[in-house]
Amino acid sequence: MTKQVALIARWHAKAVDAGTRLLALSCFDRNRFVAGRNAIEDDLFSFQSLDLEFTVEVIDGLHEYCFILRKLIERAGKVALAKKLFPHSDRPVAWIGRGGIEEREIQLCPESLWWILGRVIHSKSVMVLGGDYCHLRVYEDGKTREFEDGRVYVEVASDFDEKEGLRHIVHVPSLVRAYAFSQLSHEIGQIVRENTI
Repeated sequence: MTKQVALIARWHAKAVDAGTRLLALSCFDRNRFVAGRNAIEDDLFSFQSLDLEFTVEVIDGLHEYCFILRKLIERAGKVALAKKLFPHSDRPVAWIGRGGIEEREIQLCPESLWWILGRVIHSKSVMVLGGDYCHLRVYEDGKTREFEDGRVYVEVASDFDEKEGLRHIVHVPSLVRAYAFSQLSHEIGQIVRENTI
């Protein structure tokens, strides 16, 4: 195995690990742990105290995943193929926080995987917008709580778009899926398999 193939194999494994971790964090649904008996119990069991940590981990995980994936694609010489993949081509519009107070429709970034990777890597700010659904609970004592089903939508502002003031909304599972289940991933895996047997 050549040094270049060894690096490709290592970065491919890192991309799969980073993508898996990012999906686990962004798709973590606190609603599964809410019993609805009282607000204090639900705050504890829904990991409410770790809300900020989950959000920070999604942002850090997104940067890590995009950096690793971009390096992998460059090393494998598959930039042209990455420019042909469009993570949001099957759903250009989405709803955030359905059922919640701040329910709204958003436009997802229509650009290619390669383009999105560059914007995230060169981002000036990344803001987690929330998940698909938001469940509002009203308790007997009058307290209310909103529990989101994940942190799957992020808004990215890049230094490339500073003059225009543009922001791009990315659906994290679509971004991971665009690589994981694509011809690009298959071809990179094939490079590794052909050179390690």
